[in-house]
Amino acid sequence: KRQIYVNGDGVSKDYTAAQKWFKLSADQSTALAQFNLGLMSNHGHGVPKNDERAVYWYRLAAEQGHSLAQVNLGISYFKGQGVAQDYLRAIQWYKKAAEQDNTRAQFNLGWMSYKGLGVPLDKKLAYMWWTVAASSGDKRAKGNLAAMEEEMLSTDIEEAERLAKECIAKSFQG
Repeated sequence: KRQIYVNGDGVSKDYTAAQKWFKLSADQSTALAQFNLGLMSNHGHGVPKNDERAVYWYRLAAEQGHSLAQVNLGISYFKGQGVAQDYLRAIQWYKKAAEQDNTRAQFNLGWMSYKGLGVPLDKKLAYMWWTVAASSGDKRAKGNLAAMEEEMLSTDIEEAERLAKECIAKSFQG
């Protein structure tokens, strides 16, 4: 019933009604409902836009292992949106989502490694994460890999590709 109101499936789109139903589920610790309340708070759908409230709901869902909430919580820490900017916490949440094969988290870990944000700059590690994300079809990661081939030695690329295969074999725990 909750998602019906968000999407307008067979009923008029009604974010207020959706928020009511999500809240009832969220209060029963339903991670998907908590995540959706985070999205609604983040975008101001049915509730006033409130980044701190979005982080609250994302955190509840993320702590239950909801990978999209983990990514969004990581993004909040990365941007300092609703929380103090903290690259290390962003990386922690991205890693949790990446271990669940979340390609956006894998891409973001590659970006942070490439730029040295919260971790030492490491192009091999960036290449590894982007290879992992690309293996699941992430087009941005594929484009970054092509660009990086001009920046890296072939031996470093081979090492990064080996690390990516190991990461995938170990269920994305790079």
